Amino acid sequence: MYSLTFLSAQQLAKDEEATCKILEYVPRLIYKILFKMAFRDNRTKLLYELVKTWPYSQLKIQMLLQTCWCCSWTSSKKCPERQWTLMNEKLSKNKIDAIILGVRSYIKKVIIEGPQQLPYRRLQQLDMTGLFGNFFWNLRLMNLWTSSISQGRVYTSHKDTCDSQSQTGDQVAETSLNIAFPKEARVDLLVDLYMGPTSKDFLTAILQDNANSPLRLTCRDFYAIYLFACDAINLLPLLDPLALRRVDLIHSDITSIDIRWFMSQITTFHNLQSLKLPSFSKDELWWENPELKANFDLFIISLNKLKNLKEMALHGICLSGQVEYLLGDLQCSLESLQFSYCSLTNKDLTYLAQSHYSTHLIKLDLTGNNITEQLDSFLKLLKSVSTSLMWLNVTTCRINDTDFYQALPYLYSCTRLNYLGLYGNLLSSKSVFIFLEQCHQKLRNLKAISMPVFLDCCTNLTQNETFPIGMEEHINGEKFFSILNEMGHLPILMGDSAINYNFSHIFDIGDYFDLQ
Repeated sequence: MYSLTFLSAQQLAKDEEATCKILEYVPRLIYKILFKMAFRDNRTKLLYELVKTWPYSQLKIQMLLQTCWCCSWTSSKKCPERQWTLMNEKLSKNKIDAIILGVRSYIKKVIIEGPQQLPYRRLQQLDMTGLFGNFFWNLRLMNLWTSSISQGRVYTSHKDTCDSQSQTGDQVAETSLNIAFPKEARVDLLVDLYMGPTSKDFLTAILQDNANSPLRLTCRDFYAIYLFACDAINLLPLLDPLALRRVDLIHSDITSIDIRWFMSQITTFHNLQSLKLPSFSKDELWWENPELKANFDLFIISLNKLKNLKEMALHGICLSGQVEYLLGDLQCSLESLQFSYCSLTNKDLTYLAQSHYSTHLIKLDLTGNNITEQLDSFLKLLKSVSTSLMWLNVTTCRINDTDFYQALPYLYSCTRLNYLGLYGNLLSSKSVFIFLEQCHQKLRNLKAISMPVFLDCCTNLTQNETFPIGMEEHINGEKFFSILNEMGHLPILMGDSAINYNFSHIFDIGDYFDLQ
């Protein structure tokens, strides 16, 4: 049943031109609902005017788009509006542009007319985090930010320029750099920055002059993609140390020399909660090399200074027997751990099972480690994390049918489990069927699984080809699709609450911050 507030907003959104003229008389209660309606229906002019006259201190776009406003508070039925989210369609560019233009117009009005013209409101933050998960769409969005921020700075000198007609062009430019903006004119643009080869230069240019802009770019999560770490490290000092929540360099290159300078910068971010790093040592026995060991010692000393760290990810670093050395002195309670392709041993898994982290872990990624060789320790770890674990990835861990059967009771004990990555393991369809048949009763929270390539669907396999890429070339298509059809009749894969599944090594759904 639709609420009266929703129906009112729906009618207002239909007549965009008329609504824009009467916004000053629209109750504050309508604004958030009207924003969602305007965004959904691509009413860019209305979006512009709504942001320009926004009556709250914050505008959190993603939160507004994910909130259901159409039903009454007592409705228990599923609402189609609740399922609507921002899509990566071309129209999104125009909508985002309209929103930023609205903020710029607000800033211009305050600078030119003064804050006394807007006594009942002050927009302090435009939160645009989490809008796009796709890297290339983030690059497009950052181009919008660049244009908007540059033009926003032009407005900051407008009033001073009008009062300085007798000055030369150079004098006006010099004066404009020293303008004291009204407090009410400053707006933080909170974003997630994706820095790649095509974006590093203009991002650096924007951030270098960030303090002089009333539209201030503030970074929540920082990602460096396909870069040398030194490029990302140079950008870190330009970021707000209190706002930064995550640094992710997992898809970049970093050296053992870089890690010293990098960690000296990281320790200045007191609220950092997530740190993800690629391999910075290719030496499998780095602890026997005094120079490499010294770098790791400094890395750990700096790591211990991050009191709010909740998530840590390391990729491709040999940690055989060194996990306790790495984590033993941390004073924070990690809730997300990724040790992918880190050559973990029984000693490492046993330490994790017995450490205080085990009762807090909600996300665990062991991709690329040989679970078969330390199965008992792995099962102990599963048992210790069973009350908290929501996300588990054991992709390409050489788990076979026998191992999987032993692990089933421990997997079923993880009743909060939402996501499970099984891709790349040597499992038959029979093992997966046995697991899935009990999931709808024992793992009621399960939402997604990455499936293995079924061994029994592959023909003419050699011992060297029992690896995902090699196996896919030998799939019997007819048998594979027959099994998929049979799987489709399992209760857990049927109906509105069916879990999602795929046959891909990419298992990046279920971000740690979304699991909290």
